[in-house]
Amino acid sequence: MRVVEDFVKDLQNRIIKAKNGECLKPTIIFCGCSHQVKKDMHKLAKRIGFKPLYSIKNPTLRVELKNRNYRTKIINKYKTTIIGYEDFEYLVEYLEKTNSIKK
Repeated sequence: MRVVEDFVKDLQNRIIKAKNGECLKPTIIFCGCSHQVKKDMHKLAKRIGFKPLYSIKNPTLRVELKNRNYRTKIINKYKTTIIGYEDFEYLVEYLEKTNSIKK
């Protein structure tokens, strides 16, 4: 869980920098779900500061929704991180709890 916490804190810093115009918003893609679920997840991702896309080769974050027990993170040479749905839920809760999201 420590790796997830460090990763979430890094994403929080990147989102804050993107709001200040210092860098680009982190990109996110959701895999393994229907179009309607993906649409709902995109709304959530926009709310917490990500740039959700339907198709991209190397996003910042890839969330696997098909297998809900997917807990392993894989970081490839393009710095794409693959996480499961549970870790994404933790990421959303952490960002909302720390008030990094301006409503």
